[in-house]
Amino acid sequence: MVPALLLPLIVVACYLIGAVWLGISAYRSDAHRGRGGRIAAVAVATVGVALHAWELLAEQRLEPDAALSVGDTAALVGVVVAAIAIGMALKPRLRGIAALLLLIAAALEAGFSEGAREFSVGRPGWELVFHVAVATTAFALLTIGAALAIAQVLVDRRLRSRQPLGWLRILTPIESLESGCFHSIQAGFALLTLTLVSGAFFIENLFAQHLVHKVVLAMIAWAVFAVLLLGRWRFGWRGRKALRWTIAGYVLLGLSYFGSKLVLENVLGKHWG
Repeated sequence: MVPALLLPLIVVACYLIGAVWLGISAYRSDAHRGRGGRIAAVAVATVGVALHAWELLAEQRLEPDAALSVGDTAALVGVVVAAIAIGMALKPRLRGIAALLLLIAAALEAGFSEGAREFSVGRPGWELVFHVAVATTAFALLTIGAALAIAQVLVDRRLRSRQPLGWLRILTPIESLESGCFHSIQAGFALLTLTLVSGAFFIENLFAQHLVHKVVLAMIAWAVFAVLLLGRWRFGWRGRKALRWTIAGYVLLGLSYFGSKLVLENVLGKHWG
């Protein structure tokens, strides 16, 4: 049996090893050696995802009625990001992007694996599990979209200035970054819409349940992403303009998911109803 305190470290190590292996494989761009490194990296990262999921399930079994802490939520986002990274790593041209996503998953697990679970769930059930799963996956996909938008701008800036790409070369071709960015945002937006709709079933009184800030910020974030996708479809937005809208929506959603929860629980000593 692996000690509980050691498990997050093993998960982080698996993600980092997978990310480095994929990054080196993509940087070398050697078909034979790259394939072996990619397979090994996927295997190690898959072990990390399995242990990560087992860790979260074990914690939930110990406290089945406990509300998710900020750390729990971030860890859930991390495991979804890592799982998506493994899927991307199966395609050779997406190895560099997969390496970037594994680094993000490692950061989420390392930085937020701890967190006190001080509150209980008022209305447990499959409906709440579904809502949390959809919300978590939406945030994970939008996290990927934001990361790829930043990477796209960095690579484009280097290419335009004719500067050496260095390690940024693992993220090329830039078309893959742009395509992955908007596909992630589109999927995340669809799930965010479903999150808002399913969340309406849990709202009885916005003020009594301390949900005002969370819902308002989430709806504004939804509107920002809607404008971004409309601008992309109608006017072909890309590059820095798309990045600004993406970051704006992501920050608003982060404040809704994490900021309001931190203030409510750590400052006011309350929990979402």
